[in-house]
Amino acid sequence: MKVVYVVESLELSGGVKVIVEHAEELSRRGHEVSIVTRHAAEDWMPVGVPVSLVPSFSAQTLPEADVHVATWFETVVPTLRAARARRVVHFSQGYEAIYPWIAHRKAEIDEAYAQPVPKLLISAHLAGLFEGRFPGPFHVLPQAIRAADYAPPDPERDQPRQPPAIGIVGPFEALNKGIRFGLEAVSRLRDVRLHRASQMPLTDEERALLPCDVYAFRASVAEMVSWYHSADVLVHPSFEAEGFPLPPLEAMAAGVPVVLTDIPSYAPIPADAAPRVAPGDATAIAREVSLLLDDSGLWAARRRRGIEVAATFSLARAVDALESALSAIVEE
Repeated sequence: MKVVYVVESLELSGGVKVIVEHAEELSRRGHEVSIVTRHAAEDWMPVGVPVSLVPSFSAQTLPEADVHVATWFETVVPTLRAARARRVVHFSQGYEAIYPWIAHRKAEIDEAYAQPVPKLLISAHLAGLFEGRFPGPFHVLPQAIRAADYAPPDPERDQPRQPPAIGIVGPFEALNKGIRFGLEAVSRLRDVRLHRASQMPLTDEERALLPCDVYAFRASVAEMVSWYHSADVLVHPSFEAEGFPLPPLEAMAAGVPVVLTDIPSYAPIPADAAPRVAPGDATAIAREVSLLLDDSGLWAARRRRGIEVAATFSLARAVDALESALSAIVEE
């Protein structure tokens, strides 16, 4: 198949990382795959397929293909109007209308989802959200990482460092990430270090709430591997608006136990691999982190289990589902 991903921007984000890895794996399997984007800022990770930078998405800028994969609500309608592919599909990694920072554009978002095209979904809970409301069919792709890339350099370590480092990933400004509550939880812990990572600069508001010991700003994929290896526990305090963020899986692959919030997208992660707490409950987050830090046996068991679980979220498995879905769509 000739597959073109239509991507608004290649700026640093977990969603872009997923798109690039899907595209690269399809290419390795012999498909002709490329990316067309309006913002080709891909310096934070290598991109192993051709990338075309265009001013807009139209019949003049989009190449002919078997499939155009529209990857953000703003790309769906222009890609359809261009009519340069046999089939157009919409790849959704989360329903954008429930992201607080973009909810005011709900009418545009719903227009994109209302288009009568197949939808690829990064989480099964999105199918439940969309069925009966927007046209399908819906194809769920399992979330995936290259777990071997994150393998810990010290696989036999059986206890956290002293003082332990608590990692939190995501922009403070993105309310759906719940970073404020993660910081509040860490502030209740004694003798710990705070390691933060974000694609946004550290703000005065965040610094005033809780100073950090390490702030990884716009870290590359390779730099994030080292960042995970420096952490002893990852807190990921997301709210329900999250599609299926990558940091919990990446941390587990790196041998870092995680504490998660109880949201639908995390359902595929087994309960024995990571405890769940209610979103926004800083007290419960702090309690679960304390349990891990105070019990080296529990910490080591969660570390081992996390490594096992992360390995099951393989890119090969995800792209098997993707390849099957695209082939079926093209042949309809």
